[in-house]
Amino acid sequence: MIYQIAYMSAARPGMSDAEVHDILRASTANNRRDGLSGMLLLVDGTFFQVLEGEREMVEQTYRRILTDARHSALLRVLERNREERSFPDWTMGFEKVFHGDPGGEFLPVDAGDLTQNPNVELLRKQAPEIISFMRSLYASRNMRGAPDLERRA
Repeated sequence: MIYQIAYMSAARPGMSDAEVHDILRASTANNRRDGLSGMLLLVDGTFFQVLEGEREMVEQTYRRILTDARHSALLRVLERNREERSFPDWTMGFEKVFHGDPGGEFLPVDAGDLTQNPNVELLRKQAPEIISFMRSLYASRNMRGAPDLERRA
């Protein structure tokens, strides 16, 4: 069984593309070492990340992310066991989407206390759909071992 979590967090306001690439480089190396795979989606300054692998390594990585000052207000929105990985050949896939300023500067995000936001439960319910979207991005990159999108998440 593969253990999978998904979480969201707010990127630190003013975070540069170089800082995001630093996160990706470190994540790729750490995940390769720890046998993890996953994908990071960045939408208008909000991270949505999927991590999957052996449960203890996923949890250890998540605890490390909790202390990373480059993002805040982490909120786990999905936790499950799966028969197979959703992102088997990606130690850390990445996609960035901007709806706001196309110049690349992150818009300030008032993360507040997400756990008090009434929309959080809706987000938790939509997490599998977001992962399906991420899997579609993954498959569109013609990745070797891209998951069969017809299979149920």
